[in-house]
Amino acid sequence: MYNVGVYFGRFLPPHRGHLYQIIEASTRCNKLIVVISDNADQTRELCKLDGLPEISYRLRKQWLSQQVQDMPHIQVRVLDETDIPRYPEGWEKWSQRMREVVGEPIDAFFVGDLEYSETLSSFFPESKIELFDPKRTRYPISATDIRKSILPNWHYILGAARPFFSKKVLIAGTESCGKTTLTKCLAKLYNTSWSEEVGRYYARDYLGNDETIYTDEDFSRIAHLQFEQDYHALRSANKVCFFDTDATYTDYFSELYMGHRNELVQKYIDSSRYDVLLYLWPDVEWVADGQRLNGDQARRKMLNERLIQMYKDHGFGDKLIIISGDYTQRLRKAIQIVDGLLTGIKP
Repeated sequence: MYNVGVYFGRFLPPHRGHLYQIIEASTRCNKLIVVISDNADQTRELCKLDGLPEISYRLRKQWLSQQVQDMPHIQVRVLDETDIPRYPEGWEKWSQRMREVVGEPIDAFFVGDLEYSETLSSFFPESKIELFDPKRTRYPISATDIRKSILPNWHYILGAARPFFSKKVLIAGTESCGKTTLTKCLAKLYNTSWSEEVGRYYARDYLGNDETIYTDEDFSRIAHLQFEQDYHALRSANKVCFFDTDATYTDYFSELYMGHRNELVQKYIDSSRYDVLLYLWPDVEWVADGQRLNGDQARRKMLNERLIQMYKDHGFGDKLIIISGDYTQRLRKAIQIVDGLLTGIKP
């Protein structure tokens, strides 16, 4: 049994193969230090090359820390190698920094790649080099494979990292155009999670069902509650997650009820969070459910024009797809779009 062991890598992204090696290594030492060795410039280059947003070391540390948070003898740390010459020239400086990051004698390095063994032995002669499963027989995957083909390799991605890679579908539109029903139907069809519209039930739950007494604080709270609910829905998503409206819709209702936009609500608006916006056109029959107030067709048209303009103003224009027709047509069109999103084949 070693006292201190080190398992290092880029973890871009962390996957089940990494976790397997971390857990196995942790059974062979009193303390295992998992070191994320990160060159920020190289990380950006690799992510851009594979068409991904930057996967910062902060995200990777969050993901790994979540996976081992109930295993106190495993610690996750970061080695910043941005100013170190790239492999293989920077070994000496990298080794010095590794000693600083660990801060105590390293009894063993656990590695899954043969090419590191000889060099590590040269710079850490006092440390044992433990090699395991270099052929990746249990989990035949690499982070490079995952970056280049996310969804087909979904089962290898750590659960904590999946929200980042999930496709995110926002469904929006004015009152009584089928948003809630379509959101739930799609989530059930794709065996995944969804986030309901918090504002739909806010007046009932907090205002005695009286929509005439809204305050600015109420709309700010709705936006925050929606954000938190979206986060929890994403944590259990299966490749895709569906969202019944967003903060743009909350700001739209702030304008409708309060006569002005809400600055705090607008801070929650972020078009980059979504891959596509399915915007439902108000051309289906108005359904009064006791919570809807704008059923006049002329008013529906006016409010629809206002809402769609707000989405465009907030940067959703290139993600916005209008869906119209009867409910069957809407469902079929939405499925076609989501299928394309998941396969990379545009309808």
